[in-house]
Amino acid sequence: MKIKSILVFLLLSLNLSAHTLLMDVIDNEDNTITVVGAFSTGEKTVGALVKLESLISGEVLYQKRLPDESELTIEIPKEQYQVVLDGGPGHTVVKEGFPPLEGFTKKTSTETSSKKLSQNQHGALISTSVIVLFSIAFALLALTLYFSARNTKILTAQLKK
Repeated sequence: MKIKSILVFLLLSLNLSAHTLLMDVIDNEDNTITVVGAFSTGEKTVGALVKLESLISGEVLYQKRLPDESELTIEIPKEQYQVVLDGGPGHTVVKEGFPPLEGFTKKTSTETSSKKLSQNQHGALISTSVIVLFSIAFALLALTLYFSARNTKILTAQLKK
């Protein structure tokens, strides 16, 4: 009976899975883009922050949270930009933005911006490996305890004879 409960608990702990933030940026070819967010688990990204950041000045050109349908249509800026989807700590995706139909009027110069731009963050990969390692460690500990208890019972029975 103990083995069954240990196996059930082990399988449940292995079932825990991390999720990765996904973002799709679609060029609507009418000087707008549509930003769609989702987690790899299928969960919606309602409330995740969408930003358009200037690659020239580092300024935030647009900022809004995703509505219930987890998608926003945004007018394309006239300067080079990147699209940022921030789904919380360790869940940030950054993609380069599409140019407007007439092209960018402002292009990046050789000087770097004084403001720091957002970077991709993939905390989910670390979380998955940590979960797997802890699950293996738990399984080894559980097996050690099981065999130790079994051997102690056998030794105690032999000593009583």
